[in-house]
Amino acid sequence: MKRQLYIVLLMASAAAWGQNAPYRPVTLRAPAQYLSTNEYAVEDTCHGHNILKQFSCNKNTPDGYTCFDVYMTEGDPVDSERYTLLNQSVSEVPESAQPQCPFQQLDCAEFLRTLRYNLNFSWFIDNFPSSSFPQCAETYSCTRISCLAPLPDAADGSPRAQKLSCVFKKNQIFFLGSQITCKDKNTR
Repeated sequence: MKRQLYIVLLMASAAAWGQNAPYRPVTLRAPAQYLSTNEYAVEDTCHGHNILKQFSCNKNTPDGYTCFDVYMTEGDPVDSERYTLLNQSVSEVPESAQPQCPFQQLDCAEFLRTLRYNLNFSWFIDNFPSSSFPQCAETYSCTRISCLAPLPDAADGSPRAQKLSCVFKKNQIFFLGSQITCKDKNTR
């Protein structure tokens, strides 16, 4: 009997302590979703609205608080946002069309799609000084690609071509977001 009474008293005191236990917040984070490479296209609704780092619940965030947390991460964004076009030019050059453009319309977006958004290794890459564009000097992640489309020979018989030249900056940061809920660890 004493043992049963002791167990009942122990359970009652544990329950009373649980009701009076200090608030211990825990951050429940839903699976992250890809948002954008554009910092102006995202909105963080958590306290502080900090898109540079993840939000974590603390003693000042109430139990049950929810928000949408946006945070920056480094790496390769989705294919369609991997590069930003800085410059596109089409000019006539007195040379044969090599390397020839692998598409009909002379357009940098089409060029990038044709290369499957991969400019790491391509025979279309042109060398140029990174300082040509201020955005390139910041990150050293710019690439110029070019290709040629044949034109009829000049009157003197010399070859002519149209040269498409594109300068792309590689995006190395992007934003993810997830729904956040703050819960009391004592009541989970």
